[in-house]
Amino acid sequence: PPATPATPSPAQGYPLDAIKPIADNCSSAKVILTSAPTNDENKYSWTFTRQAMLANQQFKVVSGPPSIPGQVQFLQFESGTKKPDGSWPARSLVAFCADGGTCNQLAAMYKAVVRSSNPQIFCGQLPASLGDSSPVSIQQGDPTTDLPGNTDVIGMCARLSACMIATDRSTPGDPGLECQKAPSKFKTACAKKYPCAEVLACANQ
Repeated sequence: PPATPATPSPAQGYPLDAIKPIADNCSSAKVILTSAPTNDENKYSWTFTRQAMLANQQFKVVSGPPSIPGQVQFLQFESGTKKPDGSWPARSLVAFCADGGTCNQLAAMYKAVVRSSNPQIFCGQLPASLGDSSPVSIQQGDPTTDLPGNTDVIGMCARLSACMIATDRSTPGDPGLECQKAPSKFKTACAKKYPCAEVLACANQ
């Protein structure tokens, strides 16, 4: 018989009814997951994406172009309408997949985990409102490097929420947002545990 994992793993599939999927066999698939205003340091943590991916390791993050189903590459792009001084007002996080099916599942996962999100899936060219791209270090090497730090309340809330929803699709409300509003009502320290089964075991004590 096949070996069973020692800890519960996320169910493979997320429902596609909350997104607009593309053809599963699209070979130039990509998803605009989220955007953030430009900041002076030009640093973007992409906290909710980081925690969503950490809780859903059925996706494999790669540093180069994906070549097989299940692989995802992240790049951040200059985005928005250029200002008169030539600068861009925002950055957008884009995921690239080797096939449409992977990007459909990624978008469905992201929409389920980050309840307020609106991921946009494309087959072929990205919109002209995106400028130059740069690499993003999400899950490069040891995935535990993306665990939230002791003072990262948003990260801890994002991880608690991602683990809850990845394990139980029927989780109600928006636990990530609710946790940010009242972190003292949540066992945020549990978010530093790994994997999600340990997070939930701690949070449910």
